[in-house]
Amino acid sequence: MKLLAASILLSVGCLHIAWAQAQEKVRWYFQSAQTPLVPFHQFVGAAEPVGDLASVARWTGWDDAENLVCESSNEQLRAVALRQERTWTLALWNSSPQKLRVAIEGELPAGVYTTERLTLTSGGKIVTLERRNGLLQHTADRKVQRTEWLQPGAGLVLRFSERSQQIDKTLVGLRRSIWQSKAPAGMLSRLASLMREADSHWRQVRANLRRGNVRMMARGVHRMLFLVSGIRAVASQRAALKEVTDEAESLIDGLSELSSALLNVVVTVSWDEQAAKVTVINAGSELWKALRFALEDAAAGDTVVLANVRPLERAEASFQPPDGQTMPVVVVSVLFNNGYSRLRVSCRGVESGEEEEVEQ
Repeated sequence: MKLLAASILLSVGCLHIAWAQAQEKVRWYFQSAQTPLVPFHQFVGAAEPVGDLASVARWTGWDDAENLVCESSNEQLRAVALRQERTWTLALWNSSPQKLRVAIEGELPAGVYTTERLTLTSGGKIVTLERRNGLLQHTADRKVQRTEWLQPGAGLVLRFSERSQQIDKTLVGLRRSIWQSKAPAGMLSRLASLMREADSHWRQVRANLRRGNVRMMARGVHRMLFLVSGIRAVASQRAALKEVTDEAESLIDGLSELSSALLNVVVTVSWDEQAAKVTVINAGSELWKALRFALEDAAAGDTVVLANVRPLERAEASFQPPDGQTMPVVVVSVLFNNGYSRLRVSCRGVESGEEEEVEQ
């Protein structure tokens, strides 16, 4: 009996050792790294940029972003952290022969972030691209902690994009373009009135952000989308106001991204030579009045349309990619508070479209 007990204890001890060996840690810091980056294809152990590696390198900003200090507990677990304006990217590659459990830790400034996760195989092929739920960072606690699993000879890229500060910057550009425009007095008065109301709602949105009131923040963002769409409609009537129109378009894009982060629209895209599989999850707490998703440039009949998608409900569908499209672009539209928030999900970039107002 003692021998049996000793054998069991030894087995459990071996399991603990094996588990500890398979669990690694990665941490990034705000400081700039002094070591130059190797080309992305070398980072993932490829002799040349085969498969989707060139597209992924552009998506991460590998050649343009600032290289940050990043520490890995295992030499076979390569880790690089990058910063590009208000976007932070973490790239990991498991060159070991075993599956790794990776505890990730870092810091992000206060704000609202969209989170994307891309996984790669050793042949440079993208396995999945995921648009995950939004991340709300407070001033008091800026830590980011998460756990990821990495298969042998595989990697992943995590990208965190802050949205509220981007809107601050774009608001300044729109405001300046209106004040410097040569619009007729009546039109200028209308633009100025819409701008003042949009500024007022943005102050309320920021106040709700500090309080952590996500629901009211989302409603304020949608009201701003209505107002900025009005600015765009007025400015588009005159070619001389093209700068105002362009700035309004940029602000609509940013507000749509922020809205989708607040609503926690989770999208997973995986594909092979035969089909692209898309999964959309309502990971938030609000009822979506409608959900539409399809591949970009797909026929109208290939669009999935659902009504009243409740929190934690999901929708899945497979699509045949259009001819010549090797990397699918998925368009997801969510109806909330009388407006559609539209996202383009692809590793070419995740961009949002404008909000479509629904007639009452």
